Amino acid sequence: MKHILVLSALSSMLALSGCSTLNNMVGNDDSGMHDVQATNKNTAPVMSKNGMLVDSRNHMTLYTFDKDSMNRSECGSACMLVWPAFMAPSNAKASGQFAAFQREDGKYQWAMNGKPLYFYANDTNVGDKDGDNKLGVWHIVRTK
Repeated sequence: MKHILVLSALSSMLALSGCSTLNNMVGNDDSGMHDVQATNKNTAPVMSKNGMLVDSRNHMTLYTFDKDSMNRSECGSACMLVWPAFMAPSNAKASGQFAAFQREDGKYQWAMNGKPLYFYANDTNVGDKDGDNKLGVWHIVRTK
């Protein structure tokens, strides 16, 4: 019975991600968190690149999730294996349309206009946007 539950959970995660293997689904970082240090003023470390929002340190594409509500992530621990949160420091300062909010786990995540921001684990190179329109609910943040 225990094996059936584990296989069921794994199958669900694979189905959510659209991936065929667990290694492809989680990439090298299976923590579900991507700590990106903020600028010296602790404001959102983001920039526009190729018409989309990326983090300013690694230049990886950022996404929003349609099921999230204002300053609230609906992406739980299994979801975050595939869609790691764009984490913020606890002393992050709001700047324009970017602000950090406190997640249910007590950590902070960056949001744009109240929409939590995420990475996609299968994006491995700068410019990748393989998560765009995934399951019709994940979207890149266009800047043009």
